[in-house]
Amino acid sequence: MRNTTKRLLLATAVVAVVAATAGCGGSGSGDDQGGNQSTGAAGTKEVVLVTYDAYALPEGAAAAFKEQTGATIKVVAAGDSGAMLSKALLSAGSPEGDVLFGVDNLSAPTALKKDLLAPYSPPSLASVPERFRLRGAAGKRLVPVDAGDVCVNVDAKWFADKGVAPPTSLEDLTLPQYKDLLVIESPVTSSPGLALLAGTVGRYGEDDAFDGFWTRLKANGVRVRPSWDDAYFTDYTVSGGDRPLVLSYATSPPAEVVLSEGARTEPQSTVLVDSCAAQVEYAGVLRGAPHPELARQLVAFMLSPAWQADLPLSNYVLPVVDGVTLPAEFQKWAVRAPSPMSAPTEQVADRRDEWVERWRNLFE
Repeated sequence: MRNTTKRLLLATAVVAVVAATAGCGGSGSGDDQGGNQSTGAAGTKEVVLVTYDAYALPEGAAAAFKEQTGATIKVVAAGDSGAMLSKALLSAGSPEGDVLFGVDNLSAPTALKKDLLAPYSPPSLASVPERFRLRGAAGKRLVPVDAGDVCVNVDAKWFADKGVAPPTSLEDLTLPQYKDLLVIESPVTSSPGLALLAGTVGRYGEDDAFDGFWTRLKANGVRVRPSWDDAYFTDYTVSGGDRPLVLSYATSPPAEVVLSEGARTEPQSTVLVDSCAAQVEYAGVLRGAPHPELARQLVAFMLSPAWQADLPLSNYVLPVVDGVTLPAEFQKWAVRAPSPMSAPTEQVADRRDEWVERWRNLFE
């Protein structure tokens, strides 16, 4: 289940520590049946975006969308991403909104059940690199919007103070010199934990991942927490804990600086690039959307320069469209792993539950 409170909790964690220390493409075909006349309380056109609780609408981009289309974006928060998707599946064909956002590369197979999404691929999808796109039926219904890879973060100051060389590879985490230094999130209850689990299966193969890497990691004293909040805010040394290695995000270091509101000029954390596991978020038009034409316009606009440029400072994720200028902090310290670990979508669909159960049997 995706840890959708990640972004809000990251803000809380970092501030607490500091205190203590596409052009919009074509809108597709088909009649809207009055969809362009959707009106809110003030009589303005409205398109409803169904998403998870912690999502922050990029306000500048939303204003640009309204200027271009005349439509206001209404956000409906439907719990964490797991609850959001479950609720959407229950109402498939009669949705409570027009666009669904927050499906990631690991939950994409679930989103294809019950004919939840209508086919739509905006022309601007051509500006998104292939590595972010889904193949097959999923790629015709889910449009990549942002990327926020899951990676081990390293407290560089802690290692420098101790005179210990930090790890440089995923395998290093199983070495004796890093015993009892790592904290991760459980893949049973956490999106980052699940991303790492699926990534290691993609890298090593199923048997070598469990009988090899995960067995060695357990023997090396890895600590497992149920959520990102527990691991980052309680156990990570940057937050006052006792573990200088934490499973977090590729964008956590620049967020340390941005959220400190001037108290920090550079992050204390660095990213162990070899540990990064792919995490991409997608949007899709809900089948049976009351206003499908506006829904298609919104999904297309999510790939526009205005929307993509707003993503780093609104949700602490990276754009998927090439050529978007990043804020200075993200240019300096955000990481784009050249080849993040991942498992094929089809394999995730068939085997994810078995992987989680096998991990549970090893660790619990």
